[in-house]
Amino acid sequence: MRPILFVWHGFVLHSYHVMIYAALLVTVFLAVHLAQADGLDPDRTALAIVLSFVPAFVGARLFYVARHWEHFRRDPARILRRSEGGLALHGGFFGIVAGSIPLLWALDLPFAPFMDALVLGMLGGIAVAKAGCLLNGCCYGLPTDHWCGVNLPDHCGVWRRRFPSQLVEMAWAAFVLLLMLAWRSASPPSGAVACAVFVLQPAGRIFLQKLRDEGDDENAAVQKTSAVLVTAALLAGLCVWLWGGK
Repeated sequence: MRPILFVWHGFVLHSYHVMIYAALLVTVFLAVHLAQADGLDPDRTALAIVLSFVPAFVGARLFYVARHWEHFRRDPARILRRSEGGLALHGGFFGIVAGSIPLLWALDLPFAPFMDALVLGMLGGIAVAKAGCLLNGCCYGLPTDHWCGVNLPDHCGVWRRRFPSQLVEMAWAAFVLLLMLAWRSASPPSGAVACAVFVLQPAGRIFLQKLRDEGDDENAAVQKTSAVLVTAALLAGLCVWLWGGK
């Protein structure tokens, strides 16, 4: 819709980059607020969150490259080019969980309460980031004549009546966030909220991916990854519930 916000003396400000930075800020502030409410040190928590963005972006990028290796294998240097774009959300999930383990050990922060706060912050960030996808024209939906269709462009600027997949994914992230905040007030075991988020968000993605105009192969890859994440989170959640998450 508006991939470039403005151009000034050769400086180009892209709407997607602005919304990604805004999403990171939302993630940090929301997660730190929730972590502090659980008794975690806010300064160390903020530092851990910011540092965890590094493995998150690395994981998201590598996951995207692995899924689209045919586009990168002839010129691997493209992997490091920011202009190439491409991040896989679920790869970011795997990266941030794995990367947080040594960070939390070094900063003497408890893993389960930290992850509970972080994933809720991430949901807020995802909702903001999807606004960037809408402005950028990426993650666009299938063409449709359905009543819920909206006149939207694809990444090439071709306007058609489409399923507003970006708006639906934004709404799903916001819904899961509100649901988990309400459940959090009931004091579930530490780690249970994080596990529930890692079940609900990918489970929703299994169905919402069908709205995207990305082809059968891409849809199948995303849905399989989502199913793996849901299964792993269910098993982790069962362990958390049985052993109290303490």
